[in-house]
Amino acid sequence: MLCITTVIITKNEARNIEACIRSAHAVSDDVIVVDCGSSDGTATIAGACGAKLIAVEWQCYGHSRNTGAAAAKHDWILSLDADERVSPELANALHGLDLNDGLCVYKIRRENYFAGKRLRYGTLGFEGVVRLYNRKFGQWDLFPVHEKLMTNVSKRKIKQPIIHLGISNLSEHEQKKEHYAFLGAQKYLQQNKKATFLKRFVSPLFNGAKSYFFQLGFLDGREGRQIAVTIAYYTWLKYKYLHQLRKQARGKEVVLQTAANVFASAPTSFFAKR
Repeated sequence: MLCITTVIITKNEARNIEACIRSAHAVSDDVIVVDCGSSDGTATIAGACGAKLIAVEWQCYGHSRNTGAAAAKHDWILSLDADERVSPELANALHGLDLNDGLCVYKIRRENYFAGKRLRYGTLGFEGVVRLYNRKFGQWDLFPVHEKLMTNVSKRKIKQPIIHLGISNLSEHEQKKEHYAFLGAQKYLQQNKKATFLKRFVSPLFNGAKSYFFQLGFLDGREGRQIAVTIAYYTWLKYKYLHQLRKQARGKEVVLQTAANVFASAPTSFFAKR
């Protein structure tokens, strides 16, 4: 068996976790599930499948991934979400790797499915994710969403895919995107990004058109069109939330500055003991 620990983060993933763990066992003798408050039996299923369970309070995706990596038996970490699967082809590819060289991370192609149909084109048809790394040389950032592995080592690619079953239906996908849009806006606020006119109204159109036309999403038929529309909506909503968050932040700054000015201009006698 490979010297790889698989870390899976979960919250209410009872319908997915068993298949995810069983696919991970093809490459790992050490599978860790970091559970963030599930109430649907996820933890029980994970334990029955032979995974080690770590219960944490939710902070962010990166924190959960780092927590699992810190408890791992091996230095090499394969990071998965519960709705992902290690494909047989990927398992074979991982068995062929030389893991004695820790000075690299691996970007793995992700094969996305929409209600059981594989998306071959569009933004989701050309996706790769960094998921295999040596914990000695990398940690996940702590932004609210779209976490990235912070590392200075080289990056290599694996063409054999992780299977991603994240889109059961359009309604569920839209709900997830609305949630991620708000988290993405919080991330952009922390990065001091601005919701300019171009970002709010041009970027959504461009991103949707990019997926549908430039990345040939129309070849995926109805699903490709729905994904393109959802991408455009997600981009618009993310910058809408960012605009609102920046307005709220400016309002708080004005209140604090006004209070500071009042404090500074008050006579010294005002603060004397009475």
